[in-house]
Amino acid sequence: MESILTFIGRFHPLIVHLPIGFILLAQLLEFNRSKFKESEKILKFILYWVLLSGVFSILSGYLQYQQEGYLWESVQGHFYLGILTLILSMGFYIFLGKKTILKRLPRSFFSISLLISLIFTGHLGGNITHGEDHLTEPLAEVSSTLFGIENETKTLQLNEKNYSEQSIYTGIVVPILSNKCVSCHNPKKTKGGLKLHNYEALVQGGKNGSIINFDKPEQSELFLRIHLPVEEKKHMPPKSKKQLTKAEIDFISYWIELGAPQNQTLEQLGTSRALIDPFLSKEEERFYPKIALDAPDSKILRDLIAKDLLIAPVSRESNLLKISTLNVPKFENKQMELLNGIQEHLVSIDLSYSAVNDSIFDLLAEFPNLVQIKLNHTQVTGKGILALQKNKNLKQLYLVETEINGIYLKHLSNFPSLEQVFIFQSKRNLSREIELTPKLKTIIEFGEYDLPKLPSDEVIY
Repeated sequence: MESILTFIGRFHPLIVHLPIGFILLAQLLEFNRSKFKESEKILKFILYWVLLSGVFSILSGYLQYQQEGYLWESVQGHFYLGILTLILSMGFYIFLGKKTILKRLPRSFFSISLLISLIFTGHLGGNITHGEDHLTEPLAEVSSTLFGIENETKTLQLNEKNYSEQSIYTGIVVPILSNKCVSCHNPKKTKGGLKLHNYEALVQGGKNGSIINFDKPEQSELFLRIHLPVEEKKHMPPKSKKQLTKAEIDFISYWIELGAPQNQTLEQLGTSRALIDPFLSKEEERFYPKIALDAPDSKILRDLIAKDLLIAPVSRESNLLKISTLNVPKFENKQMELLNGIQEHLVSIDLSYSAVNDSIFDLLAEFPNLVQIKLNHTQVTGKGILALQKNKNLKQLYLVETEINGIYLKHLSNFPSLEQVFIFQSKRNLSREIELTPKLKTIIEFGEYDLPKLPSDEVIY
């Protein structure tokens, strides 16, 4: 059954263009309706097909989200705006009827709102498919060409004081590959049969064998691909994707020339400061606490990566970390002991879609610097959630599509730093189960979005 649902979900990128085309056609007709006979009937006919194709688009999109492993946070805006676009289309269709209360609204409300909604829905859909900077990335290239500005995105998070203690692979190579390559080469998406999510997969290579040539490093496929001109078909990353910066290319090349070492630190390898300088610029990160910590144990990080856990630093000037169990759906409470030794370093932990239960709250309370906790799509009910009051830095808590019991959420009023709680539930209305205090009203997001009331709603024509 899951294979069938996945098959249907993958039609979404195709089906979604139908309502887009119909809406644009309806807009053209609407703005030129005086030139056509029977324009109202034609417009209703087009809107009918907008509604029909729109319903199938939303259903297939939801199935794709469920089956393909997307995070809810990455698709929720696109999903809600898609529904809003469908609602506006339905409202316009009803408006064109002879007698309806919607006649109180100006006709232009539907055409303009529908156009704006379509633009933003399409933009967010593009973000999911091509990345959040898919529109602005070409502009960066233009500025580089016209004004000689080198637009380098620094992706490494190295500390000026102890960067030499970092493992060359887990501390530097992994963040580069994760940011520029892993989106197309991971266990769920393996272009060319290649996976780059861990060292073993990288060395194993893809359909054409290993991408690292240990005997002749400069003939390594990875080395050659990143040095090809961007216009070349075999250049990696593809021209449409976020490109490696010059500093990143230089460092990956250096790593390959060394024989792609996994465990040695920069100090042990005698890495020059010049190769590291581009990644040491400081940047203020106010969301996370400003704490001076030694570099996390590289062996612990290697072990976590080997177990398919996603772990990465959060800022260039600290050793704070974020971790996700997205690739380990059977992750249980007892496996939290794997994080022993880096409790102080973790500021964000994502246990969404895992097998954890309510006992996880007591375990999470032992992580003193947690700022963000995600428990979306788990079986937690909220029993024991009061333990998180111990997390003095906790700002965001995600409990989307869980078994959360509203009675436990009242405890959140006493959390010292909590700013946002996301508890959207598609099958029930939690807002009716909770007695909201003034603070809870400001921090809880139920995900129930309604169209804002317009002044024109009260106007009778």
